[in-house]
Amino acid sequence: KISLRDNDIKMKKLKKSNAELTPWEKAQKKRKQAKKHHRPTTARSFVKKLPRTNSLRKQRLAKGTIALIAVFGITFAVSLFFILPFSRILSLQVNTNDDATRTAVVKASNLHYYESLFGVWPETVKIENQIHEKVPSVKKATIQYQGTHVKINVEEYPTIGYVVRNNKYYKLTSSGMIDKYGSNNPKENYPIFYNFKNKDRLLEMTKQFDKLPAKVKKGIAEVHLEPTKADPGKIKLYMNDGNQVIASIDTFAEKMQYYPSIVSKMNYTGVVDLEVGAYSYPYGKN
Repeated sequence: KISLRDNDIKMKKLKKSNAELTPWEKAQKKRKQAKKHHRPTTARSFVKKLPRTNSLRKQRLAKGTIALIAVFGITFAVSLFFILPFSRILSLQVNTNDDATRTAVVKASNLHYYESLFGVWPETVKIENQIHEKVPSVKKATIQYQGTHVKINVEEYPTIGYVVRNNKYYKLTSSGMIDKYGSNNPKENYPIFYNFKNKDRLLEMTKQFDKLPAKVKKGIAEVHLEPTKADPGKIKLYMNDGNQVIASIDTFAEKMQYYPSIVSKMNYTGVVDLEVGAYSYPYGKN
């Protein structure tokens, strides 16, 4: 048993010891007591939260794993699609019967065997335009995709003849354009144009020629530009019926339509002069 006297002595000693502590020591003592008081509560709270924390970790880990699998799966599928043949050009077709035009269109398209379609699809309009620009005989080009097969549909300007340059024959279209790729021999029965080095003269001649009736066009074998000081647009035509025609580019279409009527009255082969008037004479006479 503790007597009242002993208790008073202890309280006096405690007061004395507290009185001897500095303010900083008193603050540290209170902090230790508070920490000691709350430690069991904190521990119990952590133990309660531990199962929930583990569950959240497992859920996050599962979600992260699924996301990684999805990313790698998509990447693998896309890579496989780029590598396999069904994403590549396996054949290229141009719907024209002319070999020179076909070669020119393929070259202008810059498309190659086994080229990735992913690089071609976004450039479709650009490729169509460059075919039109680089191949004079092509009026319009349209690209169609049929799986791994590419088809180029071309709408061509009508061919009216061939222009001879450096012993090669180049197609001349109704637009006055000349193909860039020539051949050693003309492959079709079109008239051949000689000495047309001036582009403006050739274009003017093309426009005049295109106005002629189809029957008259077919009767012309050769057209030679033979300019003079008096008539820079003087031309001489060699006809399939053996006659020759002298004319001027400026009035060629207007006067040449009378050629069939003039020839029907000729009982000889000779020259039909349409340069100034419209008359004919046999060879050997002026």
